[in-house]
Amino acid sequence: MRVALMALLMMTTALAGCVSGSDDAEATVFPNFEATADDGMTYSNADFDGDWYIVIFSAEWCTDPCFDSMHAIWSVMPEAPVLVFSTDPADEPQGINLSTWHETADAHDDEDEDEGVSLTSYRFLKGAEPAAELDITKPGSVAFIDTEGNVAYLHEGRLTDTAVIQEKIDLASGV
Repeated sequence: MRVALMALLMMTTALAGCVSGSDDAEATVFPNFEATADDGMTYSNADFDGDWYIVIFSAEWCTDPCFDSMHAIWSVMPEAPVLVFSTDPADEPQGINLSTWHETADAHDDEDEDEGVSLTSYRFLKGAEPAAELDITKPGSVAFIDTEGNVAYLHEGRLTDTAVIQEKIDLASGV
């Protein structure tokens, strides 16, 4: 009897964190931002009020792992609302502007006649301040923002696991 009671107590302790709701943890609100993207439009948090979206933290000079994360997300959901924030505060680091950066990212998987994926729906903009507020230090990091404007999941570094990407899209979108 004592052994059974002890086992039950140990199981209850081990599961304590698994059964508690997420209401106990304070949500991280995605930092306020307003920036002009490579399409000439200005975007801010208000544009996504009530909608989920994805932010990829990169830089104009980052190819891998940044392009890999972009293309992996596209392969899971081409129509996903994605903002690609440059964490480099310089206007045109290494002479690369936002449009050239977008074109280079889009062409990442192009071979011969195969144009691969098309990142035309992605918006490329400056975002060093939100990255700093979230303490982003690894290129290619990805934030999934839920419909309340909270960071539902933050992945540091390259994200290419399509199962994880789908899981986090579902988490952010409330599916």
